[in-house]
Amino acid sequence: MIKKQLVLAITSATLLTTGMGVAQAQESVTLSMVHGSPESHVITKQGIEPWMACVSEETDDQISFDYYPGGQISKTPELLRAIKGGIADVAPVPIGYVSDELPLNGVSMLPGLGSSSTEIVTAYSSALKSGILKEEFTSNNLMPLLVMAYPPYQLVSIGEKIDSADAFEGTVLRSAGGAMNLAISELGASPAEIPIGDTYIALERGTVDGTISAFASIKPFSLQELMKSMSSNGAFGTFTNVLSMPLDNFDALSSEMQTTLVNCGTRTEEAMASHLDQEVEVLAQEFTELGIEIYEFAPDELDKINSSLAEVQKDWVQRLDNRGLAAAQALEEYSSALNGQ
Repeated sequence: MIKKQLVLAITSATLLTTGMGVAQAQESVTLSMVHGSPESHVITKQGIEPWMACVSEETDDQISFDYYPGGQISKTPELLRAIKGGIADVAPVPIGYVSDELPLNGVSMLPGLGSSSTEIVTAYSSALKSGILKEEFTSNNLMPLLVMAYPPYQLVSIGEKIDSADAFEGTVLRSAGGAMNLAISELGASPAEIPIGDTYIALERGTVDGTISAFASIKPFSLQELMKSMSSNGAFGTFTNVLSMPLDNFDALSSEMQTTLVNCGTRTEEAMASHLDQEVEVLAQEFTELGIEIYEFAPDELDKINSSLAEVQKDWVQRLDNRGLAAAQALEEYSSALNGQ
């Protein structure tokens, strides 16, 4: 990180003394990439690593990376702090863990807003290009580069299958935080906000009865070893990550480098979303072969569940409005981006 800061400082000084453009003065940049996901995780294999490869290739290695995956430097909940503290030059910001700093961007995790990864990513990426969600990133000195979002989350249980609206009552479900807490509460269960990396232990010890999760997040954390069942047709919200870097560092790069970072982000997020959507059926079959019951909620029960989840959007707006935040505007802009596809 210090090495990169020195490069940027030298570049700025060169600009002042010689009048050269950034592209001339800044021949190469090394950025530290930090994240907390396991090596086999979809965020790693379909998001971060392809994006780095794209950037390096498109710039002929003028942009290179010092790579620190798997929580070597910072665990997932602390990644925004790592960016702000200069520990990471680039990192995926986990929206569910940063509701204090980026509360309005939690709209991207609400249930009922998108039926696939592709729909969610397309809408969120569009909403981040202008409007109140982008302003929230800017106010935190952040430049969004790549949006990552799972298909709608499903219900995972280690005990009796939760297959009805009434069955949620009295259960404790692991939550990633933010809007997911509201969704679990509306269903009559109690949310336990636990980082994904600690979910296995929480399930194993019986701290929680289950979790709400994407299919893609099961195997990287070995949850298939404990779970007995998983729904396939629920829509319990999602979890979003936004690969980001300090805005002032982004602005210090040449226009060509900036364009490459953004364009590689667009290409990578589209490919990753398509992969995630296609992977759901493959994983469902694999889990079935392991003896895990993959089930659908009956239509009448799904209607009851979705009716409860519809209240989450209202609750989310009300809670943020009470904090003096323009939640209604955020929901309107995000919904417009979703409906504009």
